[in-house]
Amino acid sequence: MARPRNGALMDALRRLSVDQWIVYLLYGATLCIPLFPIGGNVLVILAGLLALLFDRQRFSGALHWLQWTVLAYIIWTGISIINSVNVQWSAMSWGYHIAIYGTVYWLMTYYMNTEERRKRFLSLFCITGVLVCLGAAYQYFYMISTHIHEWVDNVHFPGLMRRMYGTLQNPNLLGEYLLFVLSIGGLGTIQVLKEKDWKRCSKMGLALLIMLLCLVLTYSRGMWLSLAVTVFVAGLCVERRLLYALLVVPLVLFFYHGEVSSRLWSLFSGQDTSVMLRWALWDSTMYMVEDFPVFGIGWDAFWMTYPDYNYFIQDPRVIIYHAHNLYLHVAAETGPISLCLLLAILLGHSRNMQKGNTRGIPYRYGMTLVTVSVLVSGLFDHALYSQQVSLVLWQLLGFAMSVIRDES
Repeated sequence: MARPRNGALMDALRRLSVDQWIVYLLYGATLCIPLFPIGGNVLVILAGLLALLFDRQRFSGALHWLQWTVLAYIIWTGISIINSVNVQWSAMSWGYHIAIYGTVYWLMTYYMNTEERRKRFLSLFCITGVLVCLGAAYQYFYMISTHIHEWVDNVHFPGLMRRMYGTLQNPNLLGEYLLFVLSIGGLGTIQVLKEKDWKRCSKMGLALLIMLLCLVLTYSRGMWLSLAVTVFVAGLCVERRLLYALLVVPLVLFFYHGEVSSRLWSLFSGQDTSVMLRWALWDSTMYMVEDFPVFGIGWDAFWMTYPDYNYFIQDPRVIIYHAHNLYLHVAAETGPISLCLLLAILLGHSRNMQKGNTRGIPYRYGMTLVTVSVLVSGLFDHALYSQQVSLVLWQLLGFAMSVIRDES
C-alpha cells in the first residue's frame, strides 16, 4: 500500500538537520516580515533558539571588525535605556527591536554560507517584494483608507485622495521597503541583461515596473528623491545608461500636471504642513541632543520625551513617534556615538561588498544602493523606526556579512 503523502512529508521534515531547519526558518521570515510581521518575528526567534540550543559552535571563531561594530551598537543602545523616562518600556522595546535585529543579523551571517542559499534568498526577497505590491494594489484600489487625513494635506493637495501603503501600514515605510527590493532586483535585472537571458530578463523587468508604479503611488516625496539618487549612484557604479532614466523627472514636471507633478513641485516650495512640521521637529530634536549628548534620551523614548520640547503642536493628544530625520532621531535617542556606529555599519558593509571583483553585480553593489536609499531618505524621514523595515535592513546586512566573511 502506498504511503500517504502527508506521511512522506513528515519523514522529509524529520530528516532535516538543525542547520537546514534554521535556513528554512530564515526563508520563511524573509516572506513574512513585510507581509505578516508577527509571523516573521516568531520565525526569527525560533531560528535563534535552535541555533543557541543545538548549534552554538557555529558562532565560535574570530569576528570581523564590522561584527564588533554591530556588537558595540547593540550594547550602546542598551545602555541608553538608563536615561529613559520609562526604563521598563525602553527595555521591553529594546528587546523587541534591537535583540531581534541582532539575531537575524547573526543568523544570516552564519547560515547563508553557500552560493545556493544566497541565490535562493535573493530570489525569495524579490518575489516577496512583488507579493507586497499586489497586496498594496488591492488596498489602494479596493479598500477605503482609514488614514487619509494623517497622510494627505487636503489644503495644498486637494486632488490627492489616497496613498498606497499596503502591509507596511504607512506610505513612507512602503516606499523605503520598495527601495530596498528595487536596489537588489534592479541590479539582478542588469546582471541577467548582460548575460542575454531575455526570457528571465523580461519577467524581472515586469516585476520592477510593478514595484516602481507602487513606489510612485505612495506619493512619498522623500522616497522619490531617494530613488533618483539611488539611480544616479547605480549609473555611476554599474551602468552609465541608467543616468538617462533621470530625464523622466523634468518630463513629468513640465508635461504632466497631475498630483505626482504637484508633489514633485512642492519639494521646492516648502509651504505644506508636513514640511513645516519637519522643521519644527528637527529644531526640537536638536535641543534633545544638546541636553543628552552621550547616551541620548533612551531607546524608543522619543514619543514620551518630545512633549517637553514641543512648541509647534500644543496638543497633548497628538503623539510624535519619531523626528522624521534618521540622523537627528538616532542621535537624540541613543546619542551621537550610536549614530556614528550605525553609519559605520551601513557604510562598512557596503564598502566591503564592493571589494570582491569576482562577485556578481547584485552582490557587489546591492548593499551600496540600499545604504544610499537609507541615508538619503533619512534626511526627510526615519523609516527605520518601523520594525518591519529595520528587520529587512538587518537581514540584508547579515547577508552581506556572510559574503564578506566567506571571501575574507
